[in-house]
Amino acid sequence: MSNIKDVTIIIDRQTKAVSQKGFGLPLILSTDGLKPYKEYTDIAPLASDYPVGTKAYKIASRIFGQSPRPEKIAVYGIKYDPSTDLPDDVVQSLKGLVEKNGDFYYLYTDLEGKPETKAVSEWTDTQKRLYFVDTDDLALAAELESDRTVVLYHNDMALHAAAGWIGRCAPEEPGAITWKFKTINGVTEADIGTTELSKLHEDGGNSYVQKLGVLQSSEGLTSSGEYIDVIQAQDFVEARLSESVHRLLFTQKKVPFTDAGIAQIVSEVRGVFQQSTAKGIIALDENGEGMWKVTAPRRKNIPANDRAKRKLNGIGFEFTIAGAVHDVTIRGTIVV
Repeated sequence: MSNIKDVTIIIDRQTKAVSQKGFGLPLILSTDGLKPYKEYTDIAPLASDYPVGTKAYKIASRIFGQSPRPEKIAVYGIKYDPSTDLPDDVVQSLKGLVEKNGDFYYLYTDLEGKPETKAVSEWTDTQKRLYFVDTDDLALAAELESDRTVVLYHNDMALHAAAGWIGRCAPEEPGAITWKFKTINGVTEADIGTTELSKLHEDGGNSYVQKLGVLQSSEGLTSSGEYIDVIQAQDFVEARLSESVHRLLFTQKKVPFTDAGIAQIVSEVRGVFQQSTAKGIIALDENGEGMWKVTAPRRKNIPANDRAKRKLNGIGFEFTIAGAVHDVTIRGTIVV
C-alpha cells in the first residue's frame, strides 16, 4: 500500500540551448605558416605557437594590450606567398575555416597587399562580420566602399593600430559605444594633415589623431561611410531575432497557426527589441520608452495557400537607432 501514489509529477524541460552568436571574438589570419585554428586567453600561451617576432605575436600583443581587452582571441595560420599565390587562395582558406570555426566576428590579417585586402573585403561583404585593415594608403578606403570593411590609416603600419582598435572595442556590448574617441594603447599619433583627414573621412576611412592632448580614433566608419556601431546593431538584432524565434520553435511541441501562435512569435520578437533598447542600441522617446514597433497579421488575413504551406509571412518591425554624438556646436552671445 505504501507505494500507491495519487499525484504524479512530470516535468518537461524546455531549456534546450540554441547557439548564440558572439560579437566579441577577434580572429587573426596569420601567414606565419600552416597552423590549426586555436583560441588564446593570454599572450603567454600564444608565444609557444607564434614566437616573439612573428607578425601574429605582434598583432596579438597589440590586441591583448588594450584596456578593456577581449577575453580571448583566435588565430588561424595559413601558408601564403604573394609572389606565387593568388588572393583568392586567402578567401578559400577563410571559407574552409568558417565551416568548422565560424564564431569570430572581427577579422584582422597580416596581409598588406592591396589585391589580398580587396579579395578579403569582398568575401567579408557576404558575411556577418567586420574586417579591419591597417593601411598607409590614403586612397584605400574609397576603393573598397564596403559596409563591413574598416580602414584605419597610419603611416607606421608596424604598430597594427587597427588590431589595437579591435582590442579596445571588441569587449564592449554592441550599441554600447561609438568607435570614435577611443585611445589605443601603444599606438602613436598618425602623420596626417587636417585636409587629408577630412578627405579620408569623406571616403569612409579613419585615422588616429591627438585632440586636446588625448590620442584617439578619429571616426568610427566602415569604408562605405556607415558607422561601425550601426552595422553591429544590425547584426545583433538580426542574430537575436533568429535565435529567439528558433528557440521557440525548437522547444514547443508546436506553435499553432492561430492568432495565439502568431502572438507567441511576436512576443519573442518584442523581447529582442526590449533587450536591444536596454543595451542602448535603440533610441528612447521623451517618455523613456524604446522607439520601436512590431506589426503582425491576423490569421484570417493570411492567404490560405500560405497557411497550407505553414509559412507565416507579414511580421514586420521598425526601430530608431540610438546612434551617438560625434560633433557638437555651441553658440552663444556676449552682452553688456
